[in-house]
Amino acid sequence: MPLVNMSDMLHHAYHHGYAVGAFGVAGWDILEGVVVAAETMRAPIILSVSRYYPGTDSIVSLARGVIEMSQRATIPVAFQIEVEDSVQAAAAAIDMGCDGVVFNASTHSLPDNVKLTKKIVAMAAHRGVLVVGQVGQLENGAVNDAAEPATGGATSSLEAKYYVEHTGVNCLAVSVSRIGNSAGGNKYDFTRLSKINQAVNIPLGIHGSAGFTDDQFRRMIGFGASKINYSSVLMDIAARRIRENALAGVEGYAATMEGVREAVRLEVERCIKVWGGSGRAAEVLLQCRLREPVSADSTGEARGDADYTSEKMKVISGNSI
Repeated sequence: MPLVNMSDMLHHAYHHGYAVGAFGVAGWDILEGVVVAAETMRAPIILSVSRYYPGTDSIVSLARGVIEMSQRATIPVAFQIEVEDSVQAAAAAIDMGCDGVVFNASTHSLPDNVKLTKKIVAMAAHRGVLVVGQVGQLENGAVNDAAEPATGGATSSLEAKYYVEHTGVNCLAVSVSRIGNSAGGNKYDFTRLSKINQAVNIPLGIHGSAGFTDDQFRRMIGFGASKINYSSVLMDIAARRIRENALAGVEGYAATMEGVREAVRLEVERCIKVWGGSGRAAEVLLQCRLREPVSADSTGEARGDADYTSEKMKVISGNSI
């Protein structure tokens, strides 16, 4: 089955009050665990890759594997690539056949962030690729929502509205201010998230999701969170299982990796249940346009450019992705 349109998928989640997990796949065992979990739960998923995941300096082969596994799946799958703030990397990601590009230029000033993101949106529109943009950063302490936006601050509804209107992004990744309390824990500024949702009226993405409780995730979904990036937790679970195997004195690669897929599968199934995606595969497939993925090499071949693929792989393997 071909990949589905990621914008259609997220808008379905947004209008039906649930969130799709964008699960970071840093290797084959994690990838297989995520897909098996989604098949078992009959849920839509987003598979996310990034050069910044540990052990994935080059994502070309992994991206090919994601596309091939997505085509074999019986549930709706979308494929996103996280590229930080590199325009060149975003172009390479689009050419590789992804359904969504996570472009984060939020460390720049707001005008520069808008300018860069707008360029990516225009580039992606010709291929039907969704762009996830970001404005604001995670921080501790309260922020005055009426104040002028400042680079590095938690997302305000004012700057979110300006950013979305001037870039045309299809999904906005937001930062929910983490406010420390006397007990040493964190509470979260859900009022801010509610204001942002009302201001932009598009699917919201939650990045930096480690540490949130199930109830906090449910509250975020109630305020428009439709995509939850979930990568570091899965990597920690995989690492814990490998460490347990090593401490048990097993030898060999297969024995050391034993149980990683199962541990990942169980966590992904738990997330899908909490986030409300369980059993929604059929209705999502009915509502989503299908995408014929572009293989990692086909664009260069279509252009008749023998050097295109090798140049693209340099971009993917370099500092850009």
